[in-house]
Amino acid sequence: MQRRHSSNTDGMPSERSRSQTLGSESSLDEGGVFDCLKPDSPASPQQIFSGLVGVPSGSVSSAQFQAAGLVLGSPPEVFIQMTASAREDGGPHRTEGGPFLPRPPQHHHHHHHHFHHQPLQHRTSSLLQQATTAAGSERHSSREEAQEDQSTPAPALSELKAVVTWLQRGFPFILILLAKVCFQHKLGIAVCVGMVSTFAYANSTFRHQVSLREDRSVFAALWIVMFCSGNIVYIYYTFSHEELHNSLIFSKPNLNSFDFFDLIWVVGITDFVLKYFTIGLKCFVLFLPKILLAFKSRGKFYLLIEELSQLFRALVPIQLWYKYIMGEDPSSSYFLGATLIIIYSLCKSFDLCGRVAAVRKALAVLCSSQSYGVRAGSQQCTEAGDVCAICQAEFRDPIALLCQHVFCEECLCLWFDRERTCPLCRSTVVDSLRCWKDGTTSAHFQIY
Repeated sequence: MQRRHSSNTDGMPSERSRSQTLGSESSLDEGGVFDCLKPDSPASPQQIFSGLVGVPSGSVSSAQFQAAGLVLGSPPEVFIQMTASAREDGGPHRTEGGPFLPRPPQHHHHHHHHFHHQPLQHRTSSLLQQATTAAGSERHSSREEAQEDQSTPAPALSELKAVVTWLQRGFPFILILLAKVCFQHKLGIAVCVGMVSTFAYANSTFRHQVSLREDRSVFAALWIVMFCSGNIVYIYYTFSHEELHNSLIFSKPNLNSFDFFDLIWVVGITDFVLKYFTIGLKCFVLFLPKILLAFKSRGKFYLLIEELSQLFRALVPIQLWYKYIMGEDPSSSYFLGATLIIIYSLCKSFDLCGRVAAVRKALAVLCSSQSYGVRAGSQQCTEAGDVCAICQAEFRDPIALLCQHVFCEECLCLWFDRERTCPLCRSTVVDSLRCWKDGTTSAHFQIY
């Protein structure tokens, strides 16, 4: 016994290194497993190893410690010296960032007291290895669960993918449904395409004739009137049994049923017919000779006619929408119909207020004379070359703008019906541009 104590004390470090060793070993004992080995807290073997994983508390006895040469309650240097030697010889070791692994057995001749320590060392290393393996497996499983959570798509994205997949699968059936609907309404679609083509042709041709001024063609304007009139007569004659012309005078057309497609049909026919009437009235202004109405003032009449036409086109669908909202039997859904009519009337009132304000502005423009500059003198005309940059002819009633560029008065009036800036330097002359003064008719489909 004396020989074992002397061998232990010979290799013991100094007091400073011993305190450092104690600090390092205490840092390893974060779970408090070896706290009970201190002298001031004696405990039984069952209490010492009760917190270790995989070791039943009843299987540890004092005889095993006595066989290894350890006595419970002995100074901590004995246990620390044992663990240090075990770590040097054959105890558990670990690499950086890795778990504790037991070293392979080494075939060396040890001292007599190492032979007694070997069973406890292997037992301790196996216990630490089991605890470390269990903790590592828990961390690995938690990491796999986190990766699975990240790989799982968001609910909104998954729903969007489901919708896209459904659309891809149902695309042929959607095409079949559209083809069936188009076949059922083939006549209405053909009439709509024909009326749109007629309006586009008449509108572009008339705008071109307005820009020609004296070179306009009366026959071209007459052809526009005849073409639009022929389309109106053909539509009303073909569908004479429906009495579609009644909607022009705020009356009820003769239809057996009045569903949504019937509403769009009647409102669309009426809107295009009113557009044809508008182009016809503008053609009448175009027919007037220069003596009765100067070209520089005709844009104001075009503007007034267009604003009045848009106001009337906004009023015509009201009675048709009232009939559609209330239905064939108003008593069945009186509350719902009344509520929808109130909402429609409020929205329509705002639209009509804007139309009325536009008509008032058009009347104000018609009654006022707008001047874009001052009369240009002969010197200014000579400096400009005595040729108008717009019509490429000699000046007629030359006007000098604020930017000192000179143009004909009629040329300026026609130019500012479409533009706001000077034709040469692009400086702003007109603050607000008035649309429809160039003879264009609105292509807006007044469906409501």
